Amino acid sequence: MKITTPEPDLKLFIDDAVITVFDTMLAMELFPSDRGARFKPDETQVMGMVGVAGGVTAVLCLRVTRTFACQITIAMMGLEPEAVPSEGDVNDVIGELANIAAGKLKSCFRTPGRQCNLSLPTIVRGHSMDMESMSGTERHSFTFYHGDEPVVAEFYSLHHKGIVP
Repeated sequence: MKITTPEPDLKLFIDDAVITVFDTMLAMELFPSDRGARFKPDETQVMGMVGVAGGVTAVLCLRVTRTFACQITIAMMGLEPEAVPSEGDVNDVIGELANIAAGKLKSCFRTPGRQCNLSLPTIVRGHSMDMESMSGTERHSFTFYHGDEPVVAEFYSLHHKGIVP
């Protein structure tokens, strides 16, 4: 579905969803940044992805460093600061944050009389990750920081001519 929302409005939706999730679930303050993310080439990144289908067909991706993903997991699970969370716990927490943020976005694109559904979260790990959008999709990328830790939210939306939510 074609998103008719101008990018500044989409930015407001993404900012609200991501900042609210980090504040509510983790008591972590995020700040939007125009400088882009600065990931170290050798540092592992963890990305949680959730699909949205209904008033819009899209994927929301949240990407952080593995180090920050562990800090986030410790905060969300209420573990001691020196704890080392399992990879499974890290995956669960990053997936859940992406899921909650996508759920908040889902309400922004709700169309009366149409269901809007979320996919199960998918987790991807790697170094120097760069996603490419497929033909027919629009990519929107937004960067936030918690201290020196970048949080990247990418929104990939599929659009079809003549169909407007």
